[in-house]
This record gives sequence, structure tokens and C-alpha cells, in this order.
Amino acid sequence: MQPLYEKGFEIDFLTFKPFSDVFSKDYRIKNLIAVEKKQMKSLTDIIKFSKNLKNYDYILDLHSNLRSFLISFFTKGKVLRYRKQSIKRRLKILDPNFNVLKAYLEPLKELGIEGDYRPKVILDKDDFSGLNIPDNFVVIGAGARYLTKMYPYYNKVSEILLKEGLNVVLVGSKEDTEKDKSVYPDNVIDFRGKLSLRQSLAVISKAKLVISNDSAVSHMARATGVKVLTIYGGTHPFFGFAPLKDEGSYIFKGLDCQPCHLHGKDTCKYGDFRCLTSISPVEITQKALELVRHS
Repeated sequence: MQPLYEKGFEIDFLTFKPFSDVFSKDYRIKNLIAVEKKQMKSLTDIIKFSKNLKNYDYILDLHSNLRSFLISFFTKGKVLRYRKQSIKRRLKILDPNFNVLKAYLEPLKELGIEGDYRPKVILDKDDFSGLNIPDNFVVIGAGARYLTKMYPYYNKVSEILLKEGLNVVLVGSKEDTEKDKSVYPDNVIDFRGKLSLRQSLAVISKAKLVISNDSAVSHMARATGVKVLTIYGGTHPFFGFAPLKDEGSYIFKGLDCQPCHLHGKDTCKYGDFRCLTSISPVEITQKALELVRHS
């Protein structure tokens, strides 16, 4: 978004609800086009929707999936599409140099845009209204869609961080709370399921550090410019979503069974989720404190 805006392009941004809330106050966007996913299931739905879009000089496809391919096919405009490398990733052919952020920028070279850009979410004072945010705190994103991505000992991590003088705040969805069976110290602030998406981003933006599974909270930290420590289980940092060096770090054990799946799954062939349980809370907190000191 930022490089296109700086280059003087007028930007219409298409995304699904409720993720459109993230961009609701983004001055870089001329028209925010928000649709329900259920309205885009059939080919007929996609064709009808695409024909209602205006003509564009360029269509930038940052999904490179069947749906986005069809939308760009039925909408007038020159298509610039990022190379997803999904086949390589599904075959677990891992490239340590592949990063999705850098891959997003590649198609923009055709527009004369080059450089090292990062995601940037636009927040305002209303997003912070009514939030009781402590001082000197670390955010933990304990949730994930699949169990092979959910580190099970964040309660122990929280205990150590509290002893080190840092406050701890949990963010995420109501579903994250239901999946997480851990019992946290009483003075941990649990915002899961209580905040809007924008409020969660606001909280994250004030944190000293974010510790998160390979999930949405990790990406939200990067979009607010806060350093993140990402914990990898069933997936792999070389799939392209690991934080870059100036964005934080990650912990990954590199067991023979990793990665077990491109997106993670709810079962472990060994039954013990050793890719996660082999990571000690001390290892996480030591790395976290190092990042806090250098933030």
C-alpha cells in the first residue's frame, strides 16, 4: 500500500469482512471494497461481482489463489500477481531466502517501485479509547487455528515475565480462550474475545514485544512496527512468514517431523506435539528479554 500511495496511485482495496475493519481509517485507500466470503463461493458469484467493479489501470493480486485469479480475469486491468510458490511449499521444498513481504514487492517493479517496505496499519486515538493498557508490557498471542501451532506453556512464560518486572497482556479471539487450557497468573490481563480487531492492534502497538504462535497476532505485531518473537511448531519459518531480522526473531526446533503441514493441523503423529513441547518457557523468555532490551 505505502509504495503505491507514495508513487501517486489511487488505490481501491478489496478484502473480506471483518478484515476490512483494519483498513477502515486508512487515508491511503480511495475506495475500500469489503465483501462477505459467503457471497464469493460460486463462479457465478465471482463473475457478477467482478463485472460490477470499475475498470482499472492495474490489478495487484496478492493472494494468487483461484478466487483472486478469477476476479482479476473478469475485471478489466493489467494484472500484476505475486509469485506465491505454493507448490514448492506444499511439497516442503524450503527456501531460506523466500519471504512473503519481499515477494509482494516484486510485481511492483513493473511500476518502477523498488525498496524495502513493510506493512503499516493506520490507527487513531479512537482506537485507544476506553482501553486500560498497563505500562511496560508484553503481548502474548496464545491462539492459533490448529493445535500444532499452539504453544502450550504460555502460562509459564507469563510467570517468568512477571517476575522480570514486565506486565503480560493476552490478545486474541474468544475461540483462542476456549482452546487454551492453561491457567494464567491472576495479574495477567486477558483481552481475548473482548476487543475489536482495531482495538487489538492498538494494544499491540503499545507493547514492548509480542510473543506469538505462527498466527494472526504475529502479523499484527509486524503491521504496527512492534518486534515479535514467533514460535513455530507444525509449520516452518521458511514458508515465508517469519519476521525479518529488524522485525524480531523466531524459535524453531528443526525436528525431522517439521514441518508436518503447510498450515498446521490438529493432530501429531507422535501424539505429544514435541515440536512445541520441546521448547522450554525459559528459552522463550530469555529470547524475549533480549529483544526487549534491544527494542
